[in-house]
Amino acid sequence: MGPATKKRTATKKIPELRDYDVHPVTGFLPSEPLPLQRLPGTFYEAWELVLDDLQRLLLAGRLRERVRQLPLLDVSHLKTLREWQRAYLVLSFLGQGYIWGKNEAAEEKVPKCIAIPWLQVCDKLDVKPIISYAGVELYNFKLLDPTAPWDLSNLSILHTFSGGMDEAWFFLVSIAIEPLALLLFLQLSRHCTQLKEALTSIAEVTEKLKGILVRMYEKTDAHVFFNRVRPYMNGWENSEDLPNGVLYEGVLASKNGVPNGIKTDLGVYGKYAGGSAGQSTLIHVLDAALDIVHAPMRGSDPTKVINFIHEMRNYMPGPHRKFVYAISDSYSIRDFVENLAPSARTTELVSLFNKCVEGMKAFRNIHIQMVSVYIVSQANKRKDVGNAGIPAEVQTERLQNGLMARGTGGTNLIPFLKQSRDETSAAQIQQ
Repeated sequence: MGPATKKRTATKKIPELRDYDVHPVTGFLPSEPLPLQRLPGTFYEAWELVLDDLQRLLLAGRLRERVRQLPLLDVSHLKTLREWQRAYLVLSFLGQGYIWGKNEAAEEKVPKCIAIPWLQVCDKLDVKPIISYAGVELYNFKLLDPTAPWDLSNLSILHTFSGGMDEAWFFLVSIAIEPLALLLFLQLSRHCTQLKEALTSIAEVTEKLKGILVRMYEKTDAHVFFNRVRPYMNGWENSEDLPNGVLYEGVLASKNGVPNGIKTDLGVYGKYAGGSAGQSTLIHVLDAALDIVHAPMRGSDPTKVINFIHEMRNYMPGPHRKFVYAISDSYSIRDFVENLAPSARTTELVSLFNKCVEGMKAFRNIHIQMVSVYIVSQANKRKDVGNAGIPAEVQTERLQNGLMARGTGGTNLIPFLKQSRDETSAAQIQQ
């Protein structure tokens, strides 16, 4: 038996890419035009100048001082979609750097000079006021040669927290996966020949996914990632050193809502998960197209049961999130293959569908292995070494919490990833 899921209407219209800010070639990556490398004019130059000096200010312990000196700028000067996306990137890097610092105690309050425009920009884009996959991946790249293919040999990163190549490569590998979203399967019809071609295309995508992901090992060192990159991807939804989340000073309301709803005279608190590859729309679309169903599970808080994968959709840009749900509510490849008349339901077609599912399972297996190398083993090393040689007065809660092998959203990683992998296997059609 396959996964328990609602039957989807076979005649439901396949969503149009252009209605959801999805490009037929580059998928969920912005193109025509590409992401801005700087906000135009001089009005927002104060933001850009701090971002220019981000690594130096973090190292000197002066980023928070510089951010507090920023003027409160009006976002109404932002005009195009790319300008709004660039503003989100800039404010997210500044906000994330301000909160976590460089081996400093976490800062609970974001000053209003960036909190207010940050929330306004997020409301416009329908994203959360925290660094996300969109901020460090989708809006954070440039092409070395605009006429060459969109692959790792032609991509460059715009901004990092550490200033190092290991962090840049970590972001670039995920970016290189995105153009695989050619989404040829959206052209499905009820004709067997076209279905075979579509399933072949999906199988090719899942094979390429694996090939690109394993290239992470080439240029991203596990120690560097765990200690210098990952801390800035952390969120404040289940953070022990930020139990109330983060206070957005001067913000009294947000269109996107505030999860814990604590309001003060200074502003509102929000609890949000950090940036995660689980926010990649491409992976969610492949799951939806193949009817891979993910169930809720208990996270770091044993009293709560959440569907972490579905929660990650809330951190996608609004149009992309809506696209995932539109796919989930449209044509079901699995239903069609399962319900073919015996004379038409060929072994080859079922095998092709199962090959697609196996490809997703293999991709998730590689991801589990990678998490073991980059997070779990590094956390264990920190536990073995402890804080030897680090004076007690500078041992922050953040340093202690860094020993936990959890996701940036506070999830217990390995059990969650293994459950996701097993749920992928369950989507296969029995022959």
